[in-house]
Amino acid sequence: MHTNYSDGKADPEEYVKAAIEKGFVSIGFSEHGPTKFRKHWELLPEKTGEYFAEIKRLKDKYSSEIEIYCGLELDFLPGIRSNDFYEHDIDYRIGSIHYFFDEDDIYGVDCNFEEFKKTIFDYFGGDVRKMVGEFYFRVIQMVEKFRPEIIGHFDLIKINNFNRQFFSEDEKWYRDEVMKVLEYISGKGTMLDVNTGGITRGYLTEPYPSAWALKDAARLKIPVTLNSDAHRPEHIDGNF
Repeated sequence: MHTNYSDGKADPEEYVKAAIEKGFVSIGFSEHGPTKFRKHWELLPEKTGEYFAEIKRLKDKYSSEIEIYCGLELDFLPGIRSNDFYEHDIDYRIGSIHYFFDEDDIYGVDCNFEEFKKTIFDYFGGDVRKMVGEFYFRVIQMVEKFRPEIIGHFDLIKINNFNRQFFSEDEKWYRDEVMKVLEYISGKGTMLDVNTGGITRGYLTEPYPSAWALKDAARLKIPVTLNSDAHRPEHIDGNF
């Protein structure tokens, strides 16, 4: 869940109250961790201590009603320092890839349609296969280097692929890229999140990962956790 410490729309206590009202047994907060880009969706470095302290306060205040976990959703970027994922004493980490970057700019994966086209054509020279391959290769790199407890929105690359206009998930080359990752992470202990946030926010009609990929993950005995990726308290059980 994301609160107003990053790109969410309410303070953490509102999410806790909503979770109790909905009958949740446990919840986890996972603000977008800070990066060198200091984008509007990220937890500011100077607010990190305050965020941890607030979740600790809520853990104590509501301990008889609900179990609360404090986490971060951390972006994997090539060249990231080896301690960037584990410098904080938190309950869990979600490792995610939201964008590519060069020295001058970032190129979005989780972005609007026009920015996504910019990523394909400006960063990858119009080569969609190269973009997809690089995205999934970076997932493998992230797991290899950091072993986050959870991989966030595993196939986020599909978010702007409306009506299969850039690629089809049925094509062998695409499924081969996905299977490389699933086979690599099998047995590593890293979970996939079955993430309903794309449905709740109107981008998709199925969760991340797609049903066919989730079946392969189950066959490989990769554990999963159900995740709303909520940015508003009313969405914490969105499409569960």
